Amino acid sequence: MTLQSFLQSLVNALPLMGRYALVTMGIVLIFRTTATTNFAQGLIGTFGAFVVTWAALEWTSLPLWIAIVLGMLTGFILGAAVDIALIRMAKRITPAGKQMITMGIMMILVNVVPKIFSRIVLNNLPGKSISTKNLEFTLFGQSLYIPINGVWAFIIAAVILTAVFLALKFTRWGLGVRATAANETVAQMLGVNTRLITAFSWGLAGALSALGGFFTGFGTVLNVNLMGNVQVFAFLACVLGGFGSFPAPILGSVIIPLVYVFAGNPNIMGKQAGIWQNLTTFVVVLLLILIFPNGILGKKLIKKV
Repeated sequence: MTLQSFLQSLVNALPLMGRYALVTMGIVLIFRTTATTNFAQGLIGTFGAFVVTWAALEWTSLPLWIAIVLGMLTGFILGAAVDIALIRMAKRITPAGKQMITMGIMMILVNVVPKIFSRIVLNNLPGKSISTKNLEFTLFGQSLYIPINGVWAFIIAAVILTAVFLALKFTRWGLGVRATAANETVAQMLGVNTRLITAFSWGLAGALSALGGFFTGFGTVLNVNLMGNVQVFAFLACVLGGFGSFPAPILGSVIIPLVYVFAGNPNIMGKQAGIWQNLTTFVVVLLLILIFPNGILGKKLIKKV
């Protein structure tokens, strides 16, 4: 494997890191505040991506960034609605029961989204305002390239996630989220509006997934399976990094794209690398999970008897 091939693989992983990190952050926000793993996360993001495309096609003079904001706003409303209308009413239901609720939402969206957006289901996600060309540059004397839309995906994800982490650390909302994640009952006793916290967390998760959905499907034909792989890898990232903190799963969303890209590199895995890319990635990640059963940054919980 040459230095050029190695560096190019690292560069190719950057856009994937951005997309996976957005969805991963949404999953961990929901899990930490409501102890629920949201199986509908990918479909909410797909719905938002469809809204972006619909807005761009219906109003051709509309700047793309406004269409993206509309998609994120739709994801926010949909996510918050799931918490308010369903999850909040299921307080007495077991965590497995809540997971089944989100799976039901996923199945509903799988069938409803193509019906709502039947006019645009065969259209590509819009590419106006963001170039589909490659950015060419030199690093360590090696000529490399990266799609410009991939650069935007990585930069925007990094900026937004940095803002989320700063908000978690320095704002009243962040304090409320951390208190709710630690113990919802105690947080309520201390005056934290946990209902508002959980609703906003679900909404923010939906908005992040919608943005991830846009960058995942950029320039491709829309379909309801747009976010299938992304959601699976985002869940794996949470397990790999550890559900015990907010930053830990982001580490998983950095490691998995690297494994995925190198697993698909024919210089390493041979000419048939692409065929076995998903399988190789799952095997490597599962081995890492076996080595770190509580997550790479997770801590083993010790209960006193």
